[in-house]
Amino acid sequence: MPVILVEDDVILRTVPVILDPETPPERQAAIADYFSVDIPDFEAWRAGLRARHPNLFPARVRLIGSQDAFRAALPEADGVAIQGLEVGPAELAIAPRLRIVQKFGTDLRNIDDAACARRGIAVRALRRRVNIAVAEHAFAMMLALAKRLPELDRRIDLESLREAGFEPRMYDRRHSASANWARVPGMKTLHGATLGALGLGEIGREVASRARAFGMTVVYFQRNRMPAAIEAESGARHVDFDTLLRGSDFISVQLPSNASTNGMIDAGAFARMKRDAILVNISRAPIIDRGALLDALTARRIGGVGLDVHYEEPAAADEPLKGFANVLLTPHTAVAGRQNGTADMEELVGNLAAAIG
Repeated sequence: MPVILVEDDVILRTVPVILDPETPPERQAAIADYFSVDIPDFEAWRAGLRARHPNLFPARVRLIGSQDAFRAALPEADGVAIQGLEVGPAELAIAPRLRIVQKFGTDLRNIDDAACARRGIAVRALRRRVNIAVAEHAFAMMLALAKRLPELDRRIDLESLREAGFEPRMYDRRHSASANWARVPGMKTLHGATLGALGLGEIGREVASRARAFGMTVVYFQRNRMPAAIEAESGARHVDFDTLLRGSDFISVQLPSNASTNGMIDAGAFARMKRDAILVNISRAPIIDRGALLDALTARRIGGVGLDVHYEEPAAADEPLKGFANVLLTPHTAVAGRQNGTADMEELVGNLAAAIG
């Protein structure tokens, strides 16, 4: 029976549910429920995937939470699926059975590719479809807020536009065009604007690549600067936090939530942003200080805010953020359809099966 080590991550916990029949029933039911919104017959999907890879199912899958635990388990491993755990010469020296290192992502800096090649161990990257979906969602929010769509949806008559505070009036068509007869001010164009990316990890790079396609200038900030090759590939220039805040027309947050990032967008940060900047958070809510956010919106100190992650999930019915016309709120749906997740798992399992043989 193959032995697979899997880094303990909420998404990668699907792997033992697929491959290891000894996975506790409670975990199996929870994962099936997670996928059920788009994959109502999770069991049929799982059975089909297992049938396509009979050399890999059944397997013994161990979830690994630390580098020390990883090293302790490597002697019996036939394959590993990791995100941040390191694989170098020291790890390979104690992994005689290892056939494949599967990165759940595309950034291979934690894997010594050359050392693996010398041992004949396959290294596979996976461009996560879920990351692509999240980046698309960030841009959907930026575009919607730039064009003021949350305020304009269905307002195509004089009465509803006036109710929203606009002063619609047709132009003199004998001399001018009729575009924006609703007289909506302050709409933005992404082309030529500056995107400030807070974080240039794998989601940040997906965001940056789309920004370049829109003709935006991309700057980024994070504590540890990325290698020059990644900056060049992403078309992103590293700046300090203050420069990003002062110069960005759009700010997209894709940082992890931890002691160094929680509350980093506080009252001082809002004060340094452009008054018409648009802020989008597709990462974790605590990175933006809630009180400072509400104060900035009340004082009209920010152009628009898009949040897919929230301080409470589900939020309270009387959540005050719902009261601002320039705020776009979605219920943690940036990952989009669960088919993104199943496709990621199919690719990952297929790579493991092909290498283990």
